[in-house]
Amino acid sequence: MPTVYSMDLPKPKNWQDFEKIVRDAQAQRWGSTDLQMNGRPGQTQDGVDIIGSDNIGRLVAIQCKRYKTALKLKDVISEVSKAEKIKPKLSALFIATTADHDVELQSQVRELSSQRVASAKFAVPVLYWDEIVSSLLLNSHVFKSHYPQIALPNTAGVDRERLVAALELGYYGTELWQAIVLILGDFGQMAQEDPDSLSARLRVIEHRAQQVLAPHDAAVILESLAKIRELLTLPKESDDDWDPIEDLAKRVSARIQIASSLLPLAESNVLDLGMQLARIWHHSESIPAAAARKDIEVKIRSIIKTPTTKSSIKTRLVKANSYKAGYSWATTVYSLVDHEIRFGGVS
Repeated sequence: MPTVYSMDLPKPKNWQDFEKIVRDAQAQRWGSTDLQMNGRPGQTQDGVDIIGSDNIGRLVAIQCKRYKTALKLKDVISEVSKAEKIKPKLSALFIATTADHDVELQSQVRELSSQRVASAKFAVPVLYWDEIVSSLLLNSHVFKSHYPQIALPNTAGVDRERLVAALELGYYGTELWQAIVLILGDFGQMAQEDPDSLSARLRVIEHRAQQVLAPHDAAVILESLAKIRELLTLPKESDDDWDPIEDLAKRVSARIQIASSLLPLAESNVLDLGMQLARIWHHSESIPAAAARKDIEVKIRSIIKTPTTKSSIKTRLVKANSYKAGYSWATTVYSLVDHEIRFGGVS
């Protein structure tokens, strides 16, 4: 029987099934216990099919659009207009679609969302089909309730959670100061970066450090993160007020880099890969040189070895190499590694 990794997952044939898939998928992604359908068929929904809390406790809503044709910006704007009536005020309206990624629409929606956030209105992200599927696969039991005919690979004996934790710790923790500058600095304000994303990043580092590292190694990182949170709440009268935060953030990153030598080989390799992708994201204006890309590909294939995923890896790497910006390349490759560690084959 073909697995989910060697075939295109069938898309739901009706809107009811699609809404349930989206609700269950995002509940897994966000760890949310209160995502629920908004009303029942026949009731006015104000452009919202699902409503509840996301992973950082914000009130969010999801509008599901199961279109046979491509989703258009005018469709997004129409749903946004309807959702303005929701009380209390939303933090974000997610538009979930069965469509594949569309670069032009993504750019248009990002611009729309930035303009809205600048006007103190809710943000408007789009959830595409492959992202929904990835979230659904976070829980094999939930996935099987929607796709009982699809065989998932046997993951016995592989501690995927620790590998994912190592990847996230390297990716989100090794360039922490650069992330703080990006989110809270002048550029972040101009780009309407959500300050809550920094809080979420700190939580990820804190959680993953406790999962992967020995208690005495994690303690130094946790202590620094607690001080960073405290200092971020204080007013900043000059650039000098940021110096203690910079020192603490760089201390966190340094401890994570040192931790690589303290981990088992598989986890160390994944942590190193996460750190390498983070450096590219934050410091490379263009994609890495061919030799560097080949080195990273070799590392990925040393971690992910199931034959059925080889073509998927190749396809995604070709897609990543089509980008011009380093951060776009790194984001795509990170998503590939994260997905394959969770659901593919790792050594």
